[in-house]
Amino acid sequence: MPKVDFSQIWPELIGLVPVYARDGTNGTRILLEHRQAIFSDLKTKTLLAQLARTFLFDLQAARRAFGRVCGRCYAIPVAIRPGLVLLPVRAREARVKDDGTRAYIVKAKIRSIRPEYRGLRKAGTRFSFCDGSSLVVPHRWSSVREILLAADLVEKEAAGLGGYPSGGSGGPTPFRARESRPDYCYRNCPQSGLCRPPDGEED
Repeated sequence: MPKVDFSQIWPELIGLVPVYARDGTNGTRILLEHRQAIFSDLKTKTLLAQLARTFLFDLQAARRAFGRVCGRCYAIPVAIRPGLVLLPVRAREARVKDDGTRAYIVKAKIRSIRPEYRGLRKAGTRFSFCDGSSLVVPHRWSSVREILLAADLVEKEAAGLGGYPSGGSGGPTPFRARESRPDYCYRNCPQSGLCRPPDGEED
């Protein structure tokens, strides 16, 4: 397939999701706003690197810096430019170790998140996007919330380093996704004991 031109499609980008094609090919589904998804036979991490290079962005250096900001050593959100903050979430089980499991979701395109259920059991997280589409991933909802909190910190740090405001015209829109259980707090919240479910009730 032709090379994906991120310089043209990045404003419409919703996410990069690792998938297996019907013939078993390991590739990536490129989710776009108000458009049909594009399949690429490149790995998700390869496309992420291409997206970063489009903006002359040093992905490895950014991960080290943002990891220190949010206190994470893996699944580190990355702020490439205003409005393009990517959340890494587990999207599948890999058949082979190097196939990759993480999707990268554009934070600004998320309308809401909620737990997904299979019967009475939680079965991951559903992301609903601004264009009405959605994506279900097996990543735990409580863990997704922690990544969102980390992404807020990363976005603020990037805004300070890049010299653009954290809100208002031209800057990224602060994350304000609706959640189905507003009484459930981030794990690292200083008052989490007041609103977190008792031990054993968390997924």
